[in-house]
Amino acid sequence: MAQTVSAVGGRAPRRPIARAIIGVVVVLLAVVVLLPDLLGLDRFVLLAAMVALRPQLTVLLALAALLVLLVRRRRWPESCAVIAVCLVAATLVVPRAFAQPSPPPGGRALTVLSFNVDQGGADVGALAAEIRRARPDVVVLPEAADRFAVRLGGAIPDLGYRSVVAAAPGAPDVHGIAVLTASAMGPLSSRVIWQGHADPWLELSGGALGGLRLVAVHVAAPVPGKIRSWPRELAQLATWCGAGPAVLVGDFNATLDHAEFRAGSAGCQDAAAVTGNGLTATWNAAWPRWFGAQIDHVLVGGDLRPEDLLVLDLPGSDHRALLARVRMPG
Repeated sequence: MAQTVSAVGGRAPRRPIARAIIGVVVVLLAVVVLLPDLLGLDRFVLLAAMVALRPQLTVLLALAALLVLLVRRRRWPESCAVIAVCLVAATLVVPRAFAQPSPPPGGRALTVLSFNVDQGGADVGALAAEIRRARPDVVVLPEAADRFAVRLGGAIPDLGYRSVVAAAPGAPDVHGIAVLTASAMGPLSSRVIWQGHADPWLELSGGALGGLRLVAVHVAAPVPGKIRSWPRELAQLATWCGAGPAVLVGDFNATLDHAEFRAGSAGCQDAAAVTGNGLTATWNAAWPRWFGAQIDHVLVGGDLRPEDLLVLDLPGSDHRALLARVRMPG
């Protein structure tokens, strides 16, 4: 009788409770890993990195939950709950792989090339060859200051591109951003934007741009030392998104899975997502295209519409380049 009481009052009742606690913890961890932006947690460095990899982590966690379900059937409640969390995450990322309806014909096309040149270390010859091939109207180069702009200009002197550089005097390439504009764009006004930014941005207007503003962007990375600046800089995207025709181009150091990026860019369309290229990683270029984060973007606002976008592999940088065509009205 004493043994029976010990069994009933000892280990046996604790096992279901322990399993339930473990199950709840596992499900909560799945939510935190896959959906931290919905909880306002993606302002922390580790979770900001995790949500940037939401497409890949969703697949991995779903496969792990299915494996546990097959091997340890007693774990079916938490396995099914984790799979449900994965399905929620999948609904947030899968639509980016499918192109939306094409914009109506008409208007003028604006071709933009964006390429983070990785502290000025990108292959100038390869970039110059791509510019010769595509003849973009505007080239946006985060992490390029005077040194890189001069080298690139020397490789394409016959094409007639004008360059504007935003950087402190003598600053290394990593702390600058350069923009090249084709001669057909005419004379453009430029404004360097410093306040509240770890690195400068550059706004262009006038000329063939008409009433739209083009902004070359390099947002601080969500890493220790810059994580506080990161959400503030993303919030400043609202200055242009939802405020008339605008094109924002560059390295945003955020994906569409980051809440701060979605909030700041509300009113703009992401050219990659609209054209069905929203799951192609632009960083790290050393990894396969299906693994990594799409942190480089071309955003369009107002009555502009993304028409096409290509993700390009150019040597010498840890980023891939974007070549986008935007349809302007009129």
